[in-house]
Amino acid sequence: MFVMVIGCGRLGAGLARLLSTKGNDVVVVSEKIDARWLGSDFDGVTVEGDPVDGKVLESAGIRKADLFVAATATDVVNAMAAQLAKEVFRVPIAIARMADPAREAFYRGMGLDTVCPTTTGINQILDTIQRSGFASLKAYLDPDIAGISLPSNLIGKKVAELPLPQGRRLIGIERRGRIAVPEDAATLATGDVLILRRGSNPEKKK
Repeated sequence: MFVMVIGCGRLGAGLARLLSTKGNDVVVVSEKIDARWLGSDFDGVTVEGDPVDGKVLESAGIRKADLFVAATATDVVNAMAAQLAKEVFRVPIAIARMADPAREAFYRGMGLDTVCPTTTGINQILDTIQRSGFASLKAYLDPDIAGISLPSNLIGKKVAELPLPQGRRLIGIERRGRIAVPEDAATLATGDVLILRRGSNPEKKK
């Protein structure tokens, strides 16, 4: 497969290096080529020039590209380059990297194939938090302070009956937009949000 990657930063260079090691013919086009990012195992071609200049792209071989990835640090440049590849040079697959989720949605709505590392990163973090959650509360407990929607099986129970995870203590209950200090005798209700903090519950005075 012949691949053209626009941009030679961490993302562009990393992708180019990976595709190159898998046996693809890779050309990197960027206003500035930094060989350190590409590494010694990159055996593709590099072209310095404006990535939205049709003549530069054509001289780099875009007309025979099977895949075009615009991965510069600028969303607008990536969108322009991908549109050029898709609409002018008829590259079968043209993908634009977008850092701004709102802009990514906009260009995707215009028919561009886009990826957004910001959105992907957020989803990965949430997935990691979810997988490390405390099962009985069905919640995410990685942050020092976490707000947890009250599970239905705990509605009507007293605060003192909460099955708090080890290393967490209840510091507040949010109800209808107001936060109250939890009292052991307080009854939990639908819509309550438990606010937990790292640390053990203090010893109660006898």
